[in-house]
Amino acid sequence: MYNVAILTGTLFVLALLLVNYRPLEARVEGFASAAVDPILSPACTQRSPAAQRILANLSQDESDEGAAELRLLLSKLTCIEADISTAGAGVYRTLPLQFRTSHDMEPPTAFVGRCLRNAVRQRDIDLVMDKYERRGRILVLSRCRDSMKDFEDVLATTRLAMVSFCLGDQPSMDKPMGARDVGFWAPTDTDLMQYEGISAAKKQ
Repeated sequence: MYNVAILTGTLFVLALLLVNYRPLEARVEGFASAAVDPILSPACTQRSPAAQRILANLSQDESDEGAAELRLLLSKLTCIEADISTAGAGVYRTLPLQFRTSHDMEPPTAFVGRCLRNAVRQRDIDLVMDKYERRGRILVLSRCRDSMKDFEDVLATTRLAMVSFCLGDQPSMDKPMGARDVGFWAPTDTDLMQYEGISAAKKQ
């Protein structure tokens, strides 16, 4: 009986403490995401020192459309490289990036998806990178002419990632690699029967 009274009293005290508990201060747990300006420091550009040097030379005026487009282009190049080459590769970084006909052959996330399935050929890489390079050169020359070497470094890094991870063994219908691979088939016996239809020609 005595033990029951002690247990009841203890539970009553704990209940009072829980009801009247107030945290000393509100705390927000962080998860290692740096607080950066998404305009002045676009996604993925922290991976590339060359891209950061270009951004440092750009105008910080948000009304400068050319500078904003160059930031977007740098973000695409670095995010494509990141999605392709990092562990757990996927279309995570390129998914929110805006499509622009001035420097995109297809949405960046669509290209990354094809790349990860090895559904990209060398010609696809050449076309995509050529358009990025052409538009990027125009933007760099008009906004930060001295950053051309850095822009070429960003292009080279992205192209290397594409060539290293996107190109897989392509299927060949002409020369099967083994007995179970899809390819041509021809009978080994070339002494075929004579066709005897209307347009039949005598075998020589």
